[in-house]
Amino acid sequence: MNHLYIVFAAVGAAGVIVGSFFCVYQIYRLVQVDAECRGLKHPRLWGLLAASGNGQTGVLLYLVGRRKHPVLSMSEGQRDDMGRRKKRFGVGLVFLTLGAVICVLSMLLGGQMG
Repeated sequence: MNHLYIVFAAVGAAGVIVGSFFCVYQIYRLVQVDAECRGLKHPRLWGLLAASGNGQTGVLLYLVGRRKHPVLSMSEGQRDDMGRRKKRFGVGLVFLTLGAVICVLSMLLGGQMG
């Protein structure tokens, strides 16, 4: 019976990993599209910086840096892309949250049984 809790913990951990990578990628793409719309140089670098910070300091740095640059032009395709990416980010957060809950519950319940 204890092996079942280990399996659930592994599934939960996999959900956390998949959800977190998915969220980081969506942040990268959101920042890249936003930087392109604002006319910032090197939008991929801004996206990489925003996605790779500890505690999301890269996102904060991007938000402070973009204040001086208003949106120059945003096509309907870019607007739709940003909307889809925001929804996908939400899906990633759901995976991350559910994975964490499953992982923690399985470890708590598995510890009580053993």
